[in-house]
Amino acid sequence: MQAQDTRLLSKLSLLIPENDYHAAMHECDQNASFYEHYHDYYEITFYLGDLDAPYRKENATYMVRKGDIIFCRMFESHIMDCAENEGHMRFCIGIEPRILGNYSKKSANLYEMFSEQNPHYPILHLDMIRLQKYLRLIEEFRGLGNSPGEQVIASSIVHRMLGCLYCDMALEMSHDTAHLQHVRLVGSILHYIEENLAETISLRAIAKQYNYSVTYISKLFKNITGSSLVSYIIEKRIGRAKQLMYENIEIMQIAERVGYRNYSNFYKAFKKATGVSPEEYRRRLAGSGM
Repeated sequence: MQAQDTRLLSKLSLLIPENDYHAAMHECDQNASFYEHYHDYYEITFYLGDLDAPYRKENATYMVRKGDIIFCRMFESHIMDCAENEGHMRFCIGIEPRILGNYSKKSANLYEMFSEQNPHYPILHLDMIRLQKYLRLIEEFRGLGNSPGEQVIASSIVHRMLGCLYCDMALEMSHDTAHLQHVRLVGSILHYIEENLAETISLRAIAKQYNYSVTYISKLFKNITGSSLVSYIIEKRIGRAKQLMYENIEIMQIAERVGYRNYSNFYKAFKKATGVSPEEYRRRLAGSGM
């Protein structure tokens, strides 16, 4: 469960286009997330820096070295503790929970890579020989452009990486089927919320969508993510609103696009989340030249 002072870094807050996954190389610049944070997706980090670095997750600290691969579940608070990325190069992949389910097979459940029962979780240590295949895949991924065909190739590379990681872990575990079903259900709820942020999303509507009671859905979401469903929906709405602030759209229209029909409610939620009014937030963006 995340601490109250951690931040949600969703694709929206990172200004990442909607997709089933995203990937980025972090190197030789200011660390973009030098604070404790959590994601609403799973994350795999290939640590490629020459310098060892502390990685903090929840209440534990790990020293990672070149070749280490870090696995982080959704809603787990974490931080790579380095103010600058110089010497701390890493390639990060964020993966939607439902994609892990879609890529899984009956004999290979990819959620197992993120299980505490996995002896390699949260860090898989690889020697330089086994690391080479991942370096080749990362190089191939980074060399692709944005054409539709190349995006298909990019997806296949991510798929291959997941398959290789599962093989390198040599996982042979027997998991609680009910728990895995719960994780998949929460992943589906996350996708439903993201797809319907512009609409009026109520707990009752979500419960009806999945044929469960409001109490059951709320308790399940809290148990899996550590966050209340209502709080998460608000965080996602404000995240999208902050993204829309970069566009030439009136603030009232932004409020409507993120599901607020009452501007007063939007104003209060935005100021509570950011510390400033929507108008002040946009003025600061304009002042920074962004």
